[in-house]
Amino acid sequence: MEKKQGIDGKQNAETQTIGIRADANVEIASGHVMRCIAIAAQLIRLGGRVIFYTADESADDLLDGAGMRHVCLHTDWTRMEDETETLLRELRRTGCKKLLVDSYRATERYFRALAEQCKLIYLDDCFEKIYPADMVVNYNPYCTRFPYEEAYGDGARLLLGPIYAPLREEFAAACGKSADETAQVRCGAVPTGEESGAAEERGRILLSAGGGDICDALSGILEAVMEDNALCGLTYEVVVGKYNENRKKLERLAEAHGNIRLHCQVDHMAVLMRGCAAAVSAAGTTLLELCAMQIPTVFFCTADNQRYDSDFFALEGRMLFAGDIREDRGRCLREICGALRKILESETLRTEMKGKLGAVTDGRGACRIAEEIIAL
Repeated sequence: MEKKQGIDGKQNAETQTIGIRADANVEIASGHVMRCIAIAAQLIRLGGRVIFYTADESADDLLDGAGMRHVCLHTDWTRMEDETETLLRELRRTGCKKLLVDSYRATERYFRALAEQCKLIYLDDCFEKIYPADMVVNYNPYCTRFPYEEAYGDGARLLLGPIYAPLREEFAAACGKSADETAQVRCGAVPTGEESGAAEERGRILLSAGGGDICDALSGILEAVMEDNALCGLTYEVVVGKYNENRKKLERLAEAHGNIRLHCQVDHMAVLMRGCAAAVSAAGTTLLELCAMQIPTVFFCTADNQRYDSDFFALEGRMLFAGDIREDRGRCLREICGALRKILESETLRTEMKGKLGAVTDGRGACRIAEEIIAL
């Protein structure tokens, strides 16, 4: 059943219908869908008509909240080749001629089956396979380690590097602005009071571990900082993703410590970030959001597809790397505390990190991707 799109685009005879195939659930969390929503918003702004296709209904709340039209295929998200006939019927029914695919489960056979109906855009992170796509996007800073040009030649349009990071529009609007200006960006109602605090407020730390927090990192970090004399008095702004199965544990910690504040529905992430002196985050797209906001950050890994983030973000002191929490949890938590103390104790270090972070992305990547898709 198709759900309606609540965001109006420019209506004209040349409006393109663009499909997006992505999923979100407890296992893969919300990152794929969220970055696609950022791209979709820009496609709609340019006059496109966007339809999301999902294997099941797990992402419905996210898509409804963003006002996105979506169709459930009622298939197994881990077996994408099995959905091709169902998806092709939907693509033909809606007149979709371009499809953005964002899934690690896609295969070459899957792409070839869909190519008879659509031009294909693939959002790639890993360069593990060469896909028969018309456009390939890898916005990760480490993409330069892979031979994309050699592998694809003239066979696909390549969008590479963090200038294509698909961040939400609020980050482009807030990039480089002061705390007061950030509170006025186009991200809904203007927050008041503590949410729009000064960027240099020393007492507020952002904590994020992705939409699912599969390693239960947040509770471990909170327990560690509460035992650290230099860190226990700070205020921790904890972003709790939709698919976080450890929420009850976090709620108990927040009840026990008045300086732990949980944020389960964050509509103004740029504003929340801007009001923090530093951040601790799992690797992934959130690191690029923190770059756009120039927030000194300690980061750690929780998944294999984050293994290259440490090469770039830790290089030249852009961010401080605490290791892979899966390999040695205790050591990683100690490294997080030590690195956080280091950032907070040195104004010189914070200033240097901000300058390096601000040079990574301007927050307009989603707009650039959308323009390229429209022109494809």
